Amino acid sequence: MKVVGFVGSPRMNGNTDVLVQQVLDGAAEAGADVEKFYINEMDIKGCQGCTYCRAVDGCKLKDDMETAYDALRNADGFVFGSPIYFFQFTGQMRQFIDRWYALVNPDFTPRIETGKKAIIVSAHGNPEPGAFKGVFEEFTQVLQMFGMDVKGTFVDVGHHAPGEVKENSELMEQAKIAGTQIFE
Repeated sequence: MKVVGFVGSPRMNGNTDVLVQQVLDGAAEAGADVEKFYINEMDIKGCQGCTYCRAVDGCKLKDDMETAYDALRNADGFVFGSPIYFFQFTGQMRQFIDRWYALVNPDFTPRIETGKKAIIVSAHGNPEPGAFKGVFEEFTQVLQMFGMDVKGTFVDVGHHAPGEVKENSELMEQAKIAGTQIFE
């Protein structure tokens, strides 16, 4: 089994990255092959709305999304991580998600195999755990449209400095356990 993590944070080793890695570490302990991509480091252009993908199974833009499409097609499980910046996922993550349009048939059925597993992780400075609940619900709907089974959402709250999530030992343990159980 293969589990791929996509980090939508511009901060390597930031709180979201740490949580993504915790889930991947758990998946690796359970025997999965794991890989991680930093969206901020990838050359991904914004969707041009050209509708090329409506007629052809693919995107007209040739950039690092090709690598991401391969991962989305071939992996069995995913960890999607993005901090909340200004009430929403980061711009990097939103652009990445927008480009998934090329993975949808004209009748809005997915062009990728259904039944894949997914875990969502995030971090935000607001101390209220439910402050951005709608963002996670919306993204869950996107994943479900692709036939993914969302196994959980893990959010670190109230921290700002990179790595502070490590102080939340309970959340760190939950994220790792989620990785070990992603295929259960």
